[in-house]
Amino acid sequence: MKGTKFFVAAPSVNSVRRALGRAPGGVEVVGRHDRDTSECTHTMDEHSLFRHWAIIVSRLAKAGLSVVDRPGFTQTSG
Repeated sequence: MKGTKFFVAAPSVNSVRRALGRAPGGVEVVGRHDRDTSECTHTMDEHSLFRHWAIIVSRLAKAGLSVVDRPGFTQTSG
């Protein structure tokens, strides 16, 4: 099963890998999405993601990184 994508603003892929190295729930760093953003996936079901998401975000924040919306994606209403 391919995981759900999320994106992290980071200077390098390795910085994301270090931050998420032992994170719970099957988080994987795929690679660069663009110059400023790394693409990650997770293989958790919805319940597990809900339980572990705060830990994932906390680990990124401690490393000075943050989860961002998909680059180049704008939501439109209507």
